[in-house]
This record gives sequence, C-alpha cells and structure tokens, in this order.
Amino acid sequence: MELRQLRAFVAIADLGHYGRAAESVGLTQPAITQRIQALERELGTQLLMRTARSVQLTPAGETLIEHARRLLLIEGRALRAMDDHANGLVGRLRISYLTLWDFGPPADIVAEFRLRYPAVRLEMSTGYSQANMDRLIAGNADFAFVGVSIGERRGIAIRTLDRHEMVVVMTPEHPLAQMDRVPIERLRGEPFITVSQGVNGPMAAASLSWLEKHTGEPPNVVREEPPDQMAAALARSGNAIALMTEHRAAQAQTDGLVYRSLTPSPIIEYGAAYARDDPSPALANLLEIVDEVVPALPHDPPAGSELVWARPDAGSKIAV
Repeated sequence: MELRQLRAFVAIADLGHYGRAAESVGLTQPAITQRIQALERELGTQLLMRTARSVQLTPAGETLIEHARRLLLIEGRALRAMDDHANGLVGRLRISYLTLWDFGPPADIVAEFRLRYPAVRLEMSTGYSQANMDRLIAGNADFAFVGVSIGERRGIAIRTLDRHEMVVVMTPEHPLAQMDRVPIERLRGEPFITVSQGVNGPMAAASLSWLEKHTGEPPNVVREEPPDQMAAALARSGNAIALMTEHRAAQAQTDGLVYRSLTPSPIIEYGAAYARDDPSPALANLLEIVDEVVPALPHDPPAGSELVWARPDAGSKIAV
C-alpha cells in the first residue's frame, strides 16, 4: 500500500468522480484507475463502486477511508516539517555572546531572530573573543560575537557591527582625572593595568602598539588582569590607569573610579563570526537579519578618533 495510491483513493472518495479526482492529483484518468486497481489487488477487496452517475465507497472502502486520511495528514505534516527545516524555520542554532559586549546589536539581532523563527531552538553560551573563536573552529558554535581584532581564521568570516570608544580609567585622585580630555602623550610612563592576553591577544597587542606609537615608548605595564577584575585592581592600585570601553568604564564608576576621553580617541570594533561554508538555513536566516538590523558602518571612524586595529579587507555585508 503506497501513499500515492491512498492519495488517489481519497481524491476519488472526496470528489465522487474519477476524472475530477485525476485532475486534482495531476494524473490522467487511466493512470488513477490503475492506481486504484493496484491498491484493491494488494488489499484483496473492492474499495470503490462506480455507477453511471457517481462513485461510491464499498464497506471495505468505508473502513479504509479514515485511516487513509490520517496517513495523508501525517505525510503532509512531515513534508511541511522538512520544508521548514530546509528553509531554516526549525532546527537548532548555537550562538555565543561576547562577555565584553553585553548590550546593543547582539541583543537586537537575537531578539529579532527569536521573533521571526520561534521554532528554531537557540543554544546560548558566552565567552571572550578567543574562546568564541575557538568554539567556531571546533564546530561547537554556529555564530559568535567577537572583537574584530581577533582576526579571521581559515574558513571563518567576521562582519564588523559596532565601534566603541576606549577611555582612560583611574581613581579620582589621579592627576589625569583633573583634565576634561587627556592628550594621549600624557600617558607616557604611567603605570598601566592591561587585559590578560588570553581574552583577545591580538587586541591587547594592538592596544599596546597604538599607545607606543603615540607616546613614543612602550607602555609601562605593571599588571595584566581579566576584564572583570580590572576595576577592582585599579581601585586598589591607587596610581595605575587602564583603557576600557566607555560602557565598561561607566560601570566601573560603581568601584569609585572615573574616566576621561583621550585625544585622539582610540576606537575598537566588535562583530559577528561564523563559518563561511556552514550550510545551515537557520544560520543563513540569521545572517540576513544581521544585515537588516545593523546598518553598515562608515569606512572611516569619526573625526578625532583612530581605529586601534583596522581590518585590511573590512566589508559592509555578510557573505552567506
């Protein structure tokens, strides 16, 4: 008993006419007749009785019809489910947030995806840029937010989504706190607390190189700390300074710290990373949402600011 035979049987039962039933399932009348005959031979009983004016179900046909309808309903649901899967309407997507970027585009992107594709199961994690890149390379994440300076790896693409100003953070008693804006050369010789290399090694190296370029000497690094420990370390140090994004610097004020903008202003970029050859339809839908939700950034940073780390081949659109 085949589903195509049951489709022919149900069509004839519903329409009461071989010709109209054949047209409804895309067959000729001889072809639909052959299907019914094959079904009746297999079951060993007559299912339909033709008269001059109509087609009636036999008692055996009455017994089969509701079972046939249910089987065709299951088939339809299965086909729709497979179609939804192929179009990224269902399935699973593993997304890793960036620990240092807990506001703005990431939340907007994920919220819009949840709204449009509620049947897709999202598995969420969080980590620093290096950990997120490692997850992508190992196949343990499908999409991750990262600091752009982590750099693309073989098979991994990064789309720049946002830029953030870096500011200098210190205790209120520090001499630099008396200034409205701090010229970058004034940081020469100041004791620095920097971010641990394991968070985003390329970003840490780029920041030190940027400072050296503007101050004329290597920064006076006295300690390295994880990002979540930097504010406490600064508060205890008394005379040290650190660079943070303005958003995190504002949070550090709860530890009794203050911050000032620099001249020129250092800018860092955040973005989204994914495997270029990932065939997931759900991922393709997410990438479309990224382009819709997040406007392309201008090529150059705002006047009076400089990118700490600039991508050599920054693009404006995600390559799906």
